[in-house]
Amino acid sequence: MNWDDVRIFLAVARAGQILGAAKRLELNHATVSRRIAALEEALR
Repeated sequence: MNWDDVRIFLAVARAGQILGAAKRLELNHATVSRRIAALEEALR
């Protein structure tokens, strides 16, 4: 499990949406979405 993915997940949970988290993290929203998908896959 990548701890950066967990950090991104937490940012999405706090922001309530991917776009808001992406802006706070200064990342592209597609990157945030991809990292969330990677975290979900790692937890399977």
